[in-house]
Amino acid sequence: MKHVLFAAAVTIGIAGLAAGEAGATASPDKVATVVVHGFDPSGASTTGVFGNDQTTTYITEMAVELGLPTSDVDPTAPNQVAYTTYYGDQYPAYYTAQDIQDIQNITTTHGGGVPRYAAIVAKFAEHVMERSGAEQVNIFAVSFGGLISRYMIEKDVEGLASTDKIARWIAVEGVVAGNYGATYGGPVFEDFYEEQYGAPPIDLQHMDYEWVEANIHNPRQSSASPFLGEFPTHFWLASDDNFNERALTFLSGKANDGVVLTEDAKLTSLPPQSLYLGLEPTVSTMHTNHESTKDFEGIRAGVAAQLFGRKRVTITLEQVRVRNEFDGSARGDGEYVFGLRVFSPQAESLYGITNAIHQVRADDASIPFVRMAQDTTVTVNMTWFDDMVLPGETALRLQTNVDEVDGDIIYNISEALGEVYEDLADTTVEVNIEAPGTYTLETDDWRAVVGVTVTEYPPYDGTETAAQGWELYE
Repeated sequence: MKHVLFAAAVTIGIAGLAAGEAGATASPDKVATVVVHGFDPSGASTTGVFGNDQTTTYITEMAVELGLPTSDVDPTAPNQVAYTTYYGDQYPAYYTAQDIQDIQNITTTHGGGVPRYAAIVAKFAEHVMERSGAEQVNIFAVSFGGLISRYMIEKDVEGLASTDKIARWIAVEGVVAGNYGATYGGPVFEDFYEEQYGAPPIDLQHMDYEWVEANIHNPRQSSASPFLGEFPTHFWLASDDNFNERALTFLSGKANDGVVLTEDAKLTSLPPQSLYLGLEPTVSTMHTNHESTKDFEGIRAGVAAQLFGRKRVTITLEQVRVRNEFDGSARGDGEYVFGLRVFSPQAESLYGITNAIHQVRADDASIPFVRMAQDTTVTVNMTWFDDMVLPGETALRLQTNVDEVDGDIIYNISEALGEVYEDLADTTVEVNIEAPGTYTLETDDWRAVVGVTVTEYPPYDGTETAAQGWELYE
C-alpha cells in the first residue's frame, strides 16, 4: 500500500482580511470566560440562589489543563473561568434593586425560560468583569446554554454585545437553533424528559423550533444580528448517535449526537453583517455523543486554540479520484465518504492531549458522501477542516478514513441490508501551516487534491503582553 504526500510548488499564502471592521479583542490575560451550562435535571423548579459562583468537575479540569484559574479559587483574576447557574429562585448578594426589578419584569413578560436565564448569565458576566477588572468575557456555552447565550447575544442583553464586552462565543453541542425532539417528539418525548430529567415545560417550549423562529430569528439556523460580526464564533458538533438506542436517529433520519441534531448545533448562511472578518463561524466535529463531550480532551485542545490562537486554518478537499471499483456494475457509481481526523502536535506538546481535534466519519454521517465512478476525477471543494490553531502550531497531522457506503439510514443508501461500509486504503500526512498551499494525498485506492489556507486574525487590542507569546499558558 502506498502512502505518499506531494507538496505542490504553488503557495496560496496568507488570506487577507475581509472588508469591514471587527470589534477589538483584549489579550487573553484580560478576558474572563463565563460558562453557560446545559439542561439541569432539577430545571426551572429549582430553589436556591441563582447567578452566584459555582464549580463543576469538568470545568475545573478543563481550566486547570489550560492553565487558567477558576472563579472559586481566584475570583479577582482577569482571566478566570467563571461558572454559575441560571436556575433558582433567590437573588445573589451583588444584585441591586434595579437588577431584581429587571429579572422580575422579564419573568412576568416571558414566563421565565430562556429570556430570564439569558439576563441572569449577562448580569453574572458583568459582575465577573467588575470584580476582576477583566476587559471582556468569552461566552462558553454547552447544550441548552447554546440557545441561552444566542438569545443573550442577539438580543444584546445588558448591552454586552453592543459595548464590545464579548471577546468570542464558543458553543459545544449547543441547542443553538432549537431541538428536534422538543419540537416533534410529542407526548412520548415530553414524558421521557419529565420522567428522566424532571424537565420543566418552559424549557422544552423554548427549545421548540417555532419559539426560536418567533423570538430570535427566522430562519432559525441563520441570523441577521450585526453583533455576531464583532467577534469570532466557534461551534462544536458531537456526531455519535449511539445514545438512547439511536432513538433520535430513527425519529429524525438526520445526523445527531443522541440529543441534538448536528444541523441545529450551529448557525449557517449568515449575511455579511453577521460574519466576523467576512467568514462563517468555525465548525469542528467530534465522534462522541452528547453526554460524553465534557470528557473529550480533543475538544479541550480545540477550545484552547479558540481562546488563545489568532490563526485560522482551512483545509479543503478540492478533487478526488477513486482508482479501484468498490461498487459492482449493477450498483452503478460508488458513494464515498472521505473521512478525516486532525491532530495537533502543539496540543500534544503543551498538554499531552493526543486525541483528534476534529473528526468526520462515514458511520456518523458527519460529512457528505461523494458519488463517483471509477477512475473519474470529481471536483468536490468540500471543507475538511476549518478552525483556529494553537499559538506556535506549525503543522497539523491528517489521518484519512475513507469508506464506500452500501447501507446507511442517514445517507439514505440501501444497496445492502443494515449499515455497511467498505474500507479504502488510508494515509497519515502532515501539512505545513506556515507554508499554505496545495497538496496531493495518494494511496493505492484513491487520490485527492487538498488546499490549505491560513487567515490571520487581528492582533489583540492594546499593548503586547506575554499572553500573545503564549508564555502565560505554558
